Amino acid sequence: MEAILYKTDGTKKKIKISTFIEARGIVCNYDPNGLAEIVILNDGNLFMIDEDGKSKNYSINKTATSIAHLHEAIYPHDNIVGDVLLFEDENEFEEMEYGFE
Repeated sequence: MEAILYKTDGTKKKIKISTFIEARGIVCNYDPNGLAEIVILNDGNLFMIDEDGKSKNYSINKTATSIAHLHEAIYPHDNIVGDVLLFEDENEFEEMEYGFE
């Protein structure tokens, strides 16, 4: 499936994701114990972020934070940190294979 990768340096690009494990690896810096969090936007799209990104001192992702604020997906004083994947099809996301480590 396709996703949009929003990096902390402000760049974005469309990428192909095959499994949940692959997506989690991207947002969790390939930490095998990383926990991915899903942030649902009010337009039906969703972000996948590193649940522990703030404790890992990841940089603020200004683009993802702005999008999340626009869609009232996070508190006004909150920020999204680290690289983020945007999935535009919730149904396709839910059907994505888990994959194996």
